[in-house]
Amino acid sequence: MALSRLGDPRDDDCLFVVCRDAGGRIRGLLQFVPWGDDGLSLDLMRGDRTADNGLTEFMVVSAIEAAAELRVRRVSLNFAVLRSVFARAEELGAGPVLRLWHRVLRAASRLWQIESLYRANAKYQPSWQPRYLCFPTARDLPRIALAALSAEAFLPGGRAGHRDAVPERVPVARQR
Repeated sequence: MALSRLGDPRDDDCLFVVCRDAGGRIRGLLQFVPWGDDGLSLDLMRGDRTADNGLTEFMVVSAIEAAAELRVRRVSLNFAVLRSVFARAEELGAGPVLRLWHRVLRAASRLWQIESLYRANAKYQPSWQPRYLCFPTARDLPRIALAALSAEAFLPGGRAGHRDAVPERVPVARQR
């Protein structure tokens, strides 16, 4: 997730997917931010908890179906932290260290959306692209980890405070 803000004039290249019910009430909203010259990256996802199941999936698929018309070649649903641990732990022959690591991450998933984000993305059968964290020395790792966790809203004071509600009025991105 990149911006965690909505309707800012600096973000005129964002793509909004808005889903309304028959009465015109907003039931769901996705915001995608530009990713290079030909891509979109999911930034914000909100849905009415009382809406029918599958609302988010419907909006994501609608955005992907519209991608070619919008000259978008790549769509990122964002990353799933340590996704490979969940995927490999489900395979036959997963070793004891991997199974232990999987149990630790499942426990952490009770506090943070680790496993649920992986599963939410996996249902679209994406092409997973690994991300790597490079750092100069091991003593820098705790500081870097805290900054990364805060940036991804896994810690208090991160960006999570911007994600509480669907706005009443949704700005429409300008057409080019």
